[in-house]
Amino acid sequence: MNHSEIKERIQQNMAKANLEVEELRVQPDPFTGWRIAVVSSGFTGKSQTERYPIALAGLEELTIQWLDLLTPDEQEWAGNLPLDSTLEDLPLWPEALARGSNIPQQVVFPSDLDEDLELPIITTFYSLRGGVGRSTALAYTGKILASRGRTVLCVDMDLEAPGLAALFGKETEIRNGQGLLSLLLALDQGEHPDIRNHILRVSETDELYCLPAGLPDANYARLLNFIDPEAWYREERNPLQDLMEMLSNELTFKPDVILLDARTGITPLNGPLLFDLSDMAIIVFFPHPQTLTGTKALVQALLAARTKRLEQRFTPELRFLVSPIPASKAPEVVERYQHRTVEWIGNWLSGLTDKGVPGKQFLESDITHFIPYKEVIATSDQILSDRETWQNFEPVAEWLELFLPTKSEQRLQAISLPNNKAQVLSELEFSAGTAEYQENFGETFVETELVNKALQPKIPLVLGRKGTGKTAIFRRIMEDAQKPSVVVLSPSPLKKESFWVISPDGFKAIDQALTNKDLSWREFWTIYTCLACYLSPEGQRTLPEEPLAKILEEKPDTELKVVRCIEKLLEVPQSGLLAKDWLSRLDQAVEPNTIMLFDGLDTGFGNTKTDRERSTQAIEGLLSLITDIGDNLQNLKFKLLLREDIWRKLRFENKSHFFGRSVKLTWTEQVDFFKVVIKQALGSASFKQIVNSISVNDLVVIGDYWRESIVLELWNLLVGERMKGGKSTFTRNWVWRRLADGSDNRSPRALLQLFTAATAWEKREQPKNPYGKTIIRPRALSSSLEEVSKEVLDALVKEEFPELDELIQQLQKLGRSPFQPNELSGLDEELSLAQEVGLLTVYEGTEDNVQRYRVPDLYRLGIGMTRKGQA
Repeated sequence: MNHSEIKERIQQNMAKANLEVEELRVQPDPFTGWRIAVVSSGFTGKSQTERYPIALAGLEELTIQWLDLLTPDEQEWAGNLPLDSTLEDLPLWPEALARGSNIPQQVVFPSDLDEDLELPIITTFYSLRGGVGRSTALAYTGKILASRGRTVLCVDMDLEAPGLAALFGKETEIRNGQGLLSLLLALDQGEHPDIRNHILRVSETDELYCLPAGLPDANYARLLNFIDPEAWYREERNPLQDLMEMLSNELTFKPDVILLDARTGITPLNGPLLFDLSDMAIIVFFPHPQTLTGTKALVQALLAARTKRLEQRFTPELRFLVSPIPASKAPEVVERYQHRTVEWIGNWLSGLTDKGVPGKQFLESDITHFIPYKEVIATSDQILSDRETWQNFEPVAEWLELFLPTKSEQRLQAISLPNNKAQVLSELEFSAGTAEYQENFGETFVETELVNKALQPKIPLVLGRKGTGKTAIFRRIMEDAQKPSVVVLSPSPLKKESFWVISPDGFKAIDQALTNKDLSWREFWTIYTCLACYLSPEGQRTLPEEPLAKILEEKPDTELKVVRCIEKLLEVPQSGLLAKDWLSRLDQAVEPNTIMLFDGLDTGFGNTKTDRERSTQAIEGLLSLITDIGDNLQNLKFKLLLREDIWRKLRFENKSHFFGRSVKLTWTEQVDFFKVVIKQALGSASFKQIVNSISVNDLVVIGDYWRESIVLELWNLLVGERMKGGKSTFTRNWVWRRLADGSDNRSPRALLQLFTAATAWEKREQPKNPYGKTIIRPRALSSSLEEVSKEVLDALVKEEFPELDELIQQLQKLGRSPFQPNELSGLDEELSLAQEVGLLTVYEGTEDNVQRYRVPDLYRLGIGMTRKGQA
């Protein structure tokens, strides 16, 4: 018979005897048979011999190891009764390891929730084998968190080998009868000890406390034999759970974090710490093959665990601390220890996606930290106070901080976002298109050190990948009324009144004219530049020498007439010399630092193979002209905006003359990058009103200079400080890493695409699941990344590098990253190009000898590849 059938039969027996059941508990014995307890007032006046046949009729063949048939009065002195449970969910090692073979379909981590867990966050530091620095890591983590203003309680749960208090230099302060062991035994006896008497204060300045295991003497060793966690989880009174409740709620201080130092190996006590009590489990190990099998089983058991939280049971957050690894940057050492570890972890966690658990995409490097061996740490008797040593453990402290409310979030709680959020969302607009189409361009343009350099008249060449802001530079100069400029060539949407800007058909006609007259593109550009300066409203009406001036008597006012005019000018003998002279005259007539703008060269010639060949020849001619005469001009300054991939393919004389005189647009500073989206968000009047309500004095912006604290404060208000969904990290770090290509470059366009998609996601989610902490909840970012990845990949292949299409198709078939080069045959040139443009990066090996490639998340999700052990 099973648990339910036994209970049903006892209920029937008691009803047949007209006896009310006040409590009925049935539990399988850990070895064989059952434990049964029945409490009924109807047993009053009846002996045990009389009670037995009443309650257990029909169950005579049942093996019963424990039987209590009690009245309510008898229950009071009977002691702990067995729990009414099948014991299938016991957080003990045998049951936990057995469950690890069947990870549930529904796995919920604390970081999957939009809301924070109630404090304290309980974290267990555990190692399957000793000698890896588990206690040391816990002590330093506690010290760092306390120095940051957190209240931290460290608990020595290693009862067999206590020593945590010694790391804090407090071992001599432990008194007889003080500590964890005495507390657990008192609770087991039904007492309610004053837990405050067992706590040691570690620091006089920081809120750092320690609950020691106890004073290890003869009596301690004797009392240790009475610790029986397995029994506690079969009885109604559980001293371990009672202890955690007291630590959380009955101290004179309220811990933000409780750090549990668990015993090494598989012991009765550390099972419940990992599988029942912890919000986070930090697994400390060294990546030796001896640890592989055991740690894998541990991870699977944790993935199947459901820890104790009042409202909802969660799977504990998993983090991995790899220690101590050789302090070397040699590729073979990194590959042996770090890459091996990341692949192990990736394989351990692959059970989530293999079983179809939705949304569980981990970046292994986000949940793994490597501690290099340092003699000063290994040989010290206590934790050290110097900050340099702390740096080794700061990432571990940050894991925990990501689950704690920040000062910024606490400050924002005073704002009534729910009342304003719908209005803000309706007003939020992020222009994810090109600069040509952005409204309020002047208000949203972001100046950086690199952008300001690109704006300088002395820089003739501005390079950048698609979406990095080249056309924004063009538009900024073009629309600046304080600085003179002439549009020579522009993207079609910015053409406006510049009728002389030539289209692909116009360039095709010019190419034919140059071929017929055996002239070069350089001669065309000289004439065309002069003509643009002459026809521009901002330009000068300075005429050339007579042979050319005669042609200009009939001023062209359409593109067709401009092309015909150029054809006629090219027919004039010595037209190149005459045009150079004309350009010198124009140079003398214009204001100083008048910039001649050239943009749209990537699409201005058309998209066919012939068009691209024509474009290459034309651009080479233009750049050749700039190197020849650019320095001789006093007032006119060339400014060419060009796609970086086009520049790399060009071959012309004196290309090296642009070294040091060009700017490559990249976004290397987080604050500058995030200002792009913040400036556009401030276009919402409602969002701006909320910003002003925070603290006008703190958020003063002087011109285009914003302090870093301002940018981060506004970022946190917009999208939150801590990431949610699958794991936790700071939102700014998450976005920064996910939008990086293989060359660690980022595009503002991709950032705006992400926030466009996230805003749309939030508008759909808010009515169903209201969220009032920020305008856009962090989970909206992770939920929108795949959509953005597809858009970015589409732009890369269709607009920039169509020759990569076959490689993309092969990667889709391969389906995972990282991968070996030999897994894709016959694509050596494409692999080289993909690495050059950031679609791929070297994961293992060197540039000359690639062992494995990695696809960055920016493209991986769009391709549809999974990540297997990728850092």
